[in-house]
Amino acid sequence: MITRRLARPSNAFSPSAWTRASLVPQNRRQQQQQRRALHHVPPLEFDETFKTKGIPGLISQHGYRIAWTDYQSLMVQKLNELTAGEPYEHAHTKDIALQFARDPMSASLFNHASMAHNNHYFFSTLSTHPPKLDSHPSLRQSLVNTFGSIDTLRTTMLDTASAMFGPGFVWLVWARDLDAPVGGIRRGTWRVLTTYLAGTPYVEAGYRQQGIDTNIQNATSYQAYKDSQPVNTVGAFGSSSKFGREQAKLPPGGTNVQPVLCVNTWEHVWLRDFGITGKRTYLTEWWDVIDWGAVEQLAPTASKGTVEFMRF
Repeated sequence: MITRRLARPSNAFSPSAWTRASLVPQNRRQQQQQRRALHHVPPLEFDETFKTKGIPGLISQHGYRIAWTDYQSLMVQKLNELTAGEPYEHAHTKDIALQFARDPMSASLFNHASMAHNNHYFFSTLSTHPPKLDSHPSLRQSLVNTFGSIDTLRTTMLDTASAMFGPGFVWLVWARDLDAPVGGIRRGTWRVLTTYLAGTPYVEAGYRQQGIDTNIQNATSYQAYKDSQPVNTVGAFGSSSKFGREQAKLPPGGTNVQPVLCVNTWEHVWLRDFGITGKRTYLTEWWDVIDWGAVEQLAPTASKGTVEFMRF
């Protein structure tokens, strides 16, 4: 009996050929991610000292490596993987967080972008020899105008952070009122707010202006709607002006905030050096090493004036 061996179809893959073919896209994507490592761990002014000595009075050398070097590197690595080849791969972490804050299908992208932004904000206000708040009298007086005293501000931030059941951030922000100004004056004041996990303090993340019902539209009609939006930027006021279009992105009746300071309450930041019951001690020592010079640089000009409002 002669057994005939059936010929393999010309378009069939051998196991080795199939394996090689399946690896091509994966390898290509890995190479693409390596080439497109556009997001990176931002340099800290005192990073070299922190790496060798830790943050004086707050975090040890090992604790710093965990909370900043290793953790921030992980956030950046994941962010590069998630944005590789996308139109927003060049975008700042804050812009990515705002863009995808309300997209449940992009939760991972939002979390990594927002956390990278928040963690950097925390470490950027720490230094080896932090200047005290008294050396910045205009900022100090502005804070006193809102909170009554610096002790009240300190107690508010530390008590709020200590009471948080779960990781997150406590922020000091300058909140500018978005209601229609009276006599051309738009007021602002200092506020303390909290965000949990990787939440963002920016109110723009919670609001999106949408002039059509997307449930009854298709991709073509939606694109036509977007293309029909006014593009005029001439003039200082009006809904079609540059100012008006920027204001339309913000929630009506709300506030526009500028964060200037935050404390990180994630356990990986303080658990290594302070132990399971040391959260309050960590917070107390954090207040004593704040770089108020860095805080003043982040504070908007209007917040440091002799009055608590700004003019447009």
